[in-house]
Amino acid sequence: MKIIDAAIIMEEAMGLPLRDRTVPEIFEMCGACWVYSGKPGEPHALLASGRHSDAYFNVNLVTEFPNIRKELAMRLVRALDRFIVSGVDVVVSSTYAATTIGQAVADCLNAMFVFTEKDGQDQVWTGRFEIPSGAKVLQIEELITTLETTEKVKKAILEAGLDVEFINSKGKTIVGTIVHRPAKVPIDYESHKVASLWEREVHSWTKRGCPICRKGSEALKPKKNWNRFIGRI
Repeated sequence: MKIIDAAIIMEEAMGLPLRDRTVPEIFEMCGACWVYSGKPGEPHALLASGRHSDAYFNVNLVTEFPNIRKELAMRLVRALDRFIVSGVDVVVSSTYAATTIGQAVADCLNAMFVFTEKDGQDQVWTGRFEIPSGAKVLQIEELITTLETTEKVKKAILEAGLDVEFINSKGKTIVGTIVHRPAKVPIDYESHKVASLWEREVHSWTKRGCPICRKGSEALKPKKNWNRFIGRI
């Protein structure tokens, strides 16, 4: 099956036009969201940070569909509209999962698109792209839990000595994302303002402090075990 065919089928399966579906509904239709239910034998999420969590958003399963990706990009642009009145020259995202939605948002804004690259736990600017001097930069991510990666992307660009201006409001850098999953909602970050399409409180714990482990649930990496998480096996 071609990807475009799969995208059309996905939209038809929803029963309603894509534009009329909420983001949680889209994630559900794509089988891209898991929340711990407490069922016997159910695993829980082992995050890349090493922490354990009771929910996981597999955003790649959503953004792989071109029609859905375009729809979410347009929604992000609308959500960010009041912050980007002076225009956006460049959209930047982290590697890897955020690059598809970052590119889609850049297309909507007719802006350049660039990305930082991973070096261990860091995001670095390799000089792969050229950004014009004085460019106004908007950061787009697919998912934000904490601001760790978000801040690393901005730091990488600024430490490379690039003469750019990150889109900001009242002294806070603006970042757009599909999913924002902080430990507490609402949350007020000191350095950033997060504009998201879906904000949901998600909990995480260290391995030693994980209450789900104490119930006998196994901690697994979600993407490698996704069928088990969503009950397909």
